[in-house]
Parts: sequence; C-alpha cells; structure tokens
Amino acid sequence: WNPEGTSSPIVAIDDGDVVELELADELETDGIGSRLGVAGTAVSLLLHAWVIFNLSGLFVEPNDTAPSVPPIETVMNEPEDLEEIEEQIDYELANPDERELEVREVINSTSVGIAQNDNPKPQAPPTPELERPPTELQQAAYDIPEGIEVDDRMVVKGTVGEAIVQLESALDLVTWEIANNLKERKVMVVWMLDASGSLANQRKLVQKRLKRIYGELDALERSGQLPMRDQPLLSAVVSYGQKTNYLTKAPTDQFSKIEKAFAALKPDTSGQENVFTAIFQVMGMWGHFRNKQGRQIMLVAITDEAGDDHGAPLEAAIARCRRKGAKAYVIGPSAPFGARKGYVPYVAPENGKTYQLPVDLGPDAAIPTQVRLPFWFGGPQYNRPPLSSGFAPYALARMVTETGGIYFMSNMTTMAGLAPIGHFDAASMRPFEPDYKYSSPADCLKDIAKHPLRMAVYNASMASRQFQANSTPRLDIRVTPGNFKQVASDAQKSVAESALMINQILQAFPRGIEQAYHTELSPRWRVAFALAYGRLLAQKVRCMEYNYACAQLKNDLTPQDVGSKSNHWIFRPDDKLNYAAPLKKIAREATGWLEKVVNEAPGTPFAVMAARELKDPLGLRVIQRYVPPVQRRPGRPRAAATPNRPRVLFANKNRKNTPPPRPAPPPKPPALPKL
Repeated sequence: WNPEGTSSPIVAIDDGDVVELELADELETDGIGSRLGVAGTAVSLLLHAWVIFNLSGLFVEPNDTAPSVPPIETVMNEPEDLEEIEEQIDYELANPDERELEVREVINSTSVGIAQNDNPKPQAPPTPELERPPTELQQAAYDIPEGIEVDDRMVVKGTVGEAIVQLESALDLVTWEIANNLKERKVMVVWMLDASGSLANQRKLVQKRLKRIYGELDALERSGQLPMRDQPLLSAVVSYGQKTNYLTKAPTDQFSKIEKAFAALKPDTSGQENVFTAIFQVMGMWGHFRNKQGRQIMLVAITDEAGDDHGAPLEAAIARCRRKGAKAYVIGPSAPFGARKGYVPYVAPENGKTYQLPVDLGPDAAIPTQVRLPFWFGGPQYNRPPLSSGFAPYALARMVTETGGIYFMSNMTTMAGLAPIGHFDAASMRPFEPDYKYSSPADCLKDIAKHPLRMAVYNASMASRQFQANSTPRLDIRVTPGNFKQVASDAQKSVAESALMINQILQAFPRGIEQAYHTELSPRWRVAFALAYGRLLAQKVRCMEYNYACAQLKNDLTPQDVGSKSNHWIFRPDDKLNYAAPLKKIAREATGWLEKVVNEAPGTPFAVMAARELKDPLGLRVIQRYVPPVQRRPGRPRAAATPNRPRVLFANKNRKNTPPPRPAPPPKPPALPKL
C-alpha cells in the first residue's frame, strides 16, 4: 500500500530460495532403523526375565527354623550392702576455764551462725613474728580477702543494723563478726565500755556473756573452721566517760585477764561520754598492731547514749581508724525522731518519786528536718517520751559507716525513754535512711543549698524553734451574761498567736515550692516536706476555724441568750468547716499532703506523725448548752453574840514557858544521777 498512489518496484524471487515441506512415506525405512529394532527387542527380553526371577522369591516359603546356638550364661556376684552405723557426735563449745574438755567438730553454731567451710590445714607450724623478715611485717592498711568462703548470710559492712534486738543477740552478732574476720587474718578486739551509771546492769550482762563468746571462738578454731595461727585473737578492755581508762595494759590472748578487766571497771559520775575521743586515743595507743602484725582491729563500743564529743573528735577518730583499717562496731540505742534529748524514768530512793532524766540520744540526722508543732485534742504529743526515729544517733552511725562496721540497735536502758510505738520494720525504714556522708552541719547545708525543697524544709524546722505555736485552746468554756464577750476574746487571742507563729514558719516555703516535690529524688526529703508542709497548713486551718467560731459566738449571742439558753460552749472536731469557709481549699491541700506521707512511707515515724495529725478532722462544731446557775440556799440565822464574860485563870506554877516546836525542815531534794 502506497499512500501517495505510486507503485513500488516488483522484486523477482528465485524458485531455488523457496523451502517446500512434504510428508514422509510410512513404508520407506532405511537399514539403520532395522538394526536398532532388533537390539531393542533383545534388551527387552533380558529385562523381563530378570524381573520375573526376582518376583518369584516372594512366593517361596522361608525356612523359620533358626540355627542352634549354644546359650551364654552370665553369673554376677554382688556384695551384700552392710548398713552403716552413723557416728553420734556431740557438739560442744570449748570453755576457756575447762581445757581438759574434749572439743569435737562444731558445725553451724546457733549463736555464731557460720557456715561449714573446709579450710586447708597448714603443712608447717606458723613462723614466729620475730623470725620473719621486716618486709613481711609491713602490711598495707587495706583488706584483701585471703580465700574466704563467701556466705549469703554475711551482713553487709558499713550498715546501721537491721532492727532492734536484745543485748544478748547483739553480742552474738558481734561474735559472728569476729569469727568472719578471723577467717581473713589475725584480729585484735578492743571492748570499749560506757562507764556511766545507767549502764551498770548491761555491763554485768556483757561480763557474764564473755565466757560464751570466747568459748565459741575457741571451739571454732579447734574444729578447723578457723585458720590455725599463732595468737590469732588478741583482746583489750577500755572504759570511757570524761576520761579514757585502759583496763588492760596491753592486748592479750588470756581470757582470765579480760574477765578481770571487766570486773575492775569503776563507774564514771561526770555524766559525760566522750566515746570518739576514746576511740582516737585507743587507735593512737594500739594502732601499731595493724602495721607490725597485720591484724584487723575491731573496736566494739557498748553505750546507751549518743556521745558528747561530736564534731572534731568524731572526724579525727574516723580519720585515724581509716588510716589503720580499723572497723567500729557499736551496740547502742535508737535516736529520737527529730530531737536530740530523750528522757529516762528514774525512781529516787530518797522519796520514791519518779523523775524524768534527760539524756543525749540524738540527733538522727545531720541537720533538723522536723517542725515543732503541738498536736490538738487528746492523744500523744511525742515529746515526752519522744518518738523513736528507727535509726542510730547520727554521730555513731557515721562512725560505723565510714569505717565499715555495723551498728546494732539494742534495748538499752535509754530505750525506756522512747515511745513504745518506736519499733519500726527495717525494710520499710531503709529508703528513708539519713545520708551519713556529711562531716558537719555546714557541710550538709552547703549540699542542700542546691535543692530548694530541702532548704525550705530546713528553714521551716529552724523557724519552728523560734516561733512556737500554742497547744490546744480551751475546748470547754463556761460564760455568764456579763463576761461572755471577754472570755471569747481571750480564747481568740490564743489561736491568733498560734496562727501568727505558723504564718511566720510558712514563709520558709517560697511560692510554687509544691512543684519541686515532683522533681525531688530522695524519699526522705519528699516525706519530710509533705509532713512539715501538711501539718503547718492543717494547724493554720484549725486556728482560723476556732477563731471564726468564737467571733460568731461573741457577735450573735446577746446577754439575754447567754442568761437563758447558751452559757456552756463545747468545741468538738468536725468533718466540715462550719466557720472558716474561705479556707476549704487549704484544708483539702493539707489533708492531701498528710495522706501522701501515710501512703508513701507506711511503717515509719513520718507516717505515725501524719496519722496523728489526721486523727481529728480540721473543722469544728460548737455545742451550746445552758446550765442553770446554782441557787444558794439561805443559811440559818446566826445566834446573837454574847458579851465576853470574865474568866478566872489560875496560875500554874509547874508550867514552864517553852517555845512552840519548830516545823520540820522540808526534805532535801534527792541527788539525781547524771546520765
């Protein structure tokens, strides 16, 4: 097809280029195909013959008769099991005074609590110290465990104890610590006894317990549970009060000298317990046992107070102990919550009266964090006796933690000066433990200055010591038509003064401080803020509610009302704010903060204080009663006075003019001991 209408030239095709196809003839075959057909037929015949031969075996019956094989007989001779008779071993603890007593193996002593350990015995006797080269005697002041077997029951070092225990149990725990230190190296134990009169009975108990302590340690050494060394344990006894007294001239391994030293202790009547000065002096006197003999020094202080030499003596004692690698262990009381003084009941033999003697048991933290506010209505005030903090006194706790020792809280004499509710669960208290890294209050203040919430809590605590609110106002008031306004005004003055003091304390919390609560990481500071802030707001609401109630009574009543229907006013707590309605928001906020403390710190003194504040609602209701005044009955008319009649007096010649007897002098006040 040519669109332009012109025809293309015709191309000629040659017939030789055309390929033609045709069908092959079926009858035509060549010679090669014929030969292939014959060969295929032969192969097919051979294949069929092979298949038929193999298939014929399927129809032939097999011969099931097995060939006869001679049997194999095996005879096993087993020895009879003989019942093994268990050897009965009597476990006994060696007594230092009874060396002839045979000591058998001691496993898991009940009071020591050490796991069984297979220690290799030395192949040769120990070399005396004098024969060793001087280079071996100079050992480093840090501890490297020498193949000690780790037991999952070992107490973590540098702690303030787990819970309050009896004095006997605390001594058993100290024995356990001595035994574990003896596994590592030689040990020198220094018993440091508080010589105050309040600890006399406890010292006698410790003296009786000594025989058991050293008997158990001796038994463990004889049984192979402790390495055999030359003089592995040396002991010394020191008493302290105003001065330090060395009851043993030098550390010794003779139990008789230790027992005599305990018996030779004389009470100290100065009323001072310079425990840290004593530790510093002991380390200066016997610290060379660490360098020359490589001994682990253990200082075991038994006291019922916090010590009087805080500050520089404490830090000097810590530095010297750390330089020598010494560990301090303390058996002592619990510190009061938010206070330093505790009170011990003392019955004077002169008159049989009971006196509350102040003792130093605190503080429990480096700086005060609790506001001083009295509680309203009936219930404990937690000031006399104070509430237990559940922690050790700060100075003693710092001494223990910085030297790697342990504080064992025990039921000492001064524990009677703490509230009975002061036993708290150790697991609940652990998140709220104070920070013992501060060497002084100034060091702590420098650190908390970086945290606005912590600084506000501290400032509020210090302000509460300067601005002291009043306690519960009058809750039962009787008035007359002539004085009811004045009586109501006087009642208002009491709560107005308290409200003024509380407002001064609240100035320590800057505006927006509530937001810092959510960013504070320390659980202790969180609950300290919530408790202080919540209590201050709650007390403010109580004061204003009482003030408004008195104002309403004063303004609404008339003298006629007081004289006929309302002359007795009784104030009772109520769930609703009936008078200070503008403070409802603050009341809800105060309740919310206190409930946070109860929910976030259950089983702690923080929760006890918050629950005490929440015990009574913040509102008030006034019950008005009328009590008719008592009408006096008219008395009998008095008889007319008779004129004085002259009387006849006879002189008594035998009567002597003796002066009247003098009144008996007042009894002297009893001599109260200094604790």
